[in-house]
Amino acid sequence: MLSKIYLISIIALGIASPFTLFSQGIMDFVKLTADDKEKERFDRIAIDIKTDQWLETPPGISTKPYSIGVSAYLYKDIPLTKKSNFGIALGIGLSSDNIHHNGTFSTSTNNGESFTKLVPIGNSYKTKINKLTLTYVEIPFEIRFRTMNKSLEERRKFNFRFYPGFKAGYMMGNHTKLVTDDTKIKVYRTPNTLFYRYGPTLRIGFNKISFIAFYSLTGIFEKGKGNELNTFSIGVSWMRF
Repeated sequence: MLSKIYLISIIALGIASPFTLFSQGIMDFVKLTADDKEKERFDRIAIDIKTDQWLETPPGISTKPYSIGVSAYLYKDIPLTKKSNFGIALGIGLSSDNIHHNGTFSTSTNNGESFTKLVPIGNSYKTKINKLTLTYVEIPFEIRFRTMNKSLEERRKFNFRFYPGFKAGYMMGNHTKLVTDDTKIKVYRTPNTLFYRYGPTLRIGFNKISFIAFYSLTGIFEKGKGNELNTFSIGVSWMRF
């Protein structure tokens, strides 16, 4: 009995160790522990709630205002001096776009070249859900300005933030989802989608809450292989530590 318990303990330790080392590595990167003797750091965790839209759409296509997506990031905040108003931040995170629309994707081939276009779905469908979901792993970079002319206690209660930046992402997956009164269709890997994106970002706000914006300089399709659908996002962000 004791030998079995010993064996189970060894196996459990072996499974848990990589996760423990990974979590310790993440904590070392963002340094969520107290830094009272070091430079004062801010906003090392950010969770964004946003609406995702396309800047321009093909004729007959419209997006819905409730196209809600979510992003979550861990940042390494780097103040320029011990009590500087300026700093920079480098992070890593995940972002999910959910774009609700009234179209359907159609792929055709001509002379060996395929093209994916977004066309109206038609009035015969009484849709409950019709959306495209895009999931990215992203690396954001921010130039950070925040007020520092108050005591530490006051800054933790009220602090202005202005964070322009840039981010690049790699697409981990995508799918479309169509739900009607009697059918549910989910299609993975829309043809000709571009596997990366990048563009400018902005955070501006007070204390833990800020307004966010992002514009993708790349479309969702490879150049010349689909409609030019560039995503822009606006929303709010909750920041801590």
